[in-house]
Amino acid sequence: MTANKDDLDLIVIYSGNPIDSEIIKDILTENGIAVNIKNELMGTIAPWHVSAGGINPVDVVIFAKDKEQALRVINEFTNKLNS
Repeated sequence: MTANKDDLDLIVIYSGNPIDSEIIKDILTENGIAVNIKNELMGTIAPWHVSAGGINPVDVVIFAKDKEQALRVINEFTNKLNS
């Protein structure tokens, strides 16, 4: 099966603080989704340098092809936290 070029585009699936972003990364990785964290170090040291006002400075990045599965996994996790 040949991958569609658009499926290999990188998208931000979550933006938040370094701790929450690391949790989301671990959950996605455990579910077989390739994940990268953008601005992890600078988001911790100087969040106002990577994000206006320092709000949600760390991005969790995945392949576009994994978007639906990632959203489902993140929603399941957040629903468990809220119940």
